[in-house]
Amino acid sequence: MSNQDQVICTSPEAVEQAFYDAMERGDLEAMMQCWLDEEDIVCLHPNGPRLVGTDAIRRGWQQIFDNGAVKLRVSARHSQSSMMVSVHNVVEWVQVKNAEGTVREIALFATNVYAKTALGWRMILHHASPVPDQGAAETQEEPARPSILH
Repeated sequence: MSNQDQVICTSPEAVEQAFYDAMERGDLEAMMQCWLDEEDIVCLHPNGPRLVGTDAIRRGWQQIFDNGAVKLRVSARHSQSSMMVSVHNVVEWVQVKNAEGTVREIALFATNVYAKTALGWRMILHHASPVPDQGAAETQEEPARPSILH
């Protein structure tokens, strides 16, 4: 994909929304537009190997999307940002089907890291892991923001 084809994401929140939208559509090209096109980017899927670099990450998402789009919702977003980097921690509620075809939601903790580049904000890390106590994830809320800035 050439630089002219890249979507410009003006904020970490915009690229995160594009990332989850691409996941829900099972859209590999839209997914890869969210990532910085560099060889030191990293993606860790739950219980999977560490994927390093654009090609490995593309193959990892292709394997996931070969099974269909990922239905999920995101909650309990906590973010820390500076001028050039933004770190978001979320709870991903992913719909999965068991062998009998019953759908249930499982909770994953995910950390998404974004860097500001000449092409706008891009993902440089996605790390998702199972929540050991699914009930505890249900009580996760966004932390309160202080009302006074210093």
